[in-house]
Amino acid sequence: MQFETIVCPVCGSADYRHELEVRDRFETIVGHLYTIVRCTACRLLYLNPRPDAASVSAFYGAEEYDPFLSSGSRVSAFTRLYRFVRRFTVRRKAWRVSNGLPRGARCLDVGCATGEFVAELRRRGFDACGVEPSPMAAEHARSTYGLTVWTGTVTDVPDSAGPFDLITLWHVLEHLHDLRGNLERMRSLLKEGGRLAIAVPNPSSSDARAYGAKWVAWDTPRHLYHFEPTVMTDLLIRAGFHARRHGAVAFDAFYHSLLSESGGAIRLLRAGMRGGWSFFCGSFGGAGSSELYIAEKR
Repeated sequence: MQFETIVCPVCGSADYRHELEVRDRFETIVGHLYTIVRCTACRLLYLNPRPDAASVSAFYGAEEYDPFLSSGSRVSAFTRLYRFVRRFTVRRKAWRVSNGLPRGARCLDVGCATGEFVAELRRRGFDACGVEPSPMAAEHARSTYGLTVWTGTVTDVPDSAGPFDLITLWHVLEHLHDLRGNLERMRSLLKEGGRLAIAVPNPSSSDARAYGAKWVAWDTPRHLYHFEPTVMTDLLIRAGFHARRHGAVAFDAFYHSLLSESGGAIRLLRAGMRGGWSFFCGSFGGAGSSELYIAEKR
């Protein structure tokens, strides 16, 4: 397993300051602490050092890892709750990102996991497909929903599949080693004026501040970057997009708070209170636990 030290992937600066140290919630390397730094130039928070691209797959093996809960064999109470809530959130997400697109618009979901979001877009009349690096999750999407899903990354999507009216990433951008390269590839797959929708955790949210190093959305070392709204807007502009708007992803406030808590049954009460406050802040112009950014190719 190899780790690499990098410069800021947004602005290229080699200057940073130490921000905090965080454990892997799955303890893939028992007792290891991962360092998150802040670029002193553009203020991006990023993991440094980080597992290199050849090593990072070792940290995605846990069956409890959230995107793969549909395809795992273990069905815990939390898994059942996650699946139940997802049925409602998928519909809400599909409406938010596709609102205003014509029926039959071509859509690509990057990191589509087990395919529920792509299936919902197809149910709404869109020509939707996905790409997913996990062979197990990609096969689940194909066999369960009959979807077109490539196994790999966005660089494995053929040019002939585009151009797309909409490309979505739901908690995916923070995992990508080649941040700028992947954004450039997505831009090349979009139509002129095509829409890019990116949801990422927000490290300036009230729940992130409350939980500190225990905030589950740090998710080291799988999450390589942590985007505050001003940093994300700057990144999108640098990558050739108009950053149109952003807003909170509703359920994430409760989800992040629940997984950040410990202490048995009382965790539900604490998570509800903190998640509710974070949801309130995000809904009324504050900083949501996760933010959805809508941008257009320029």
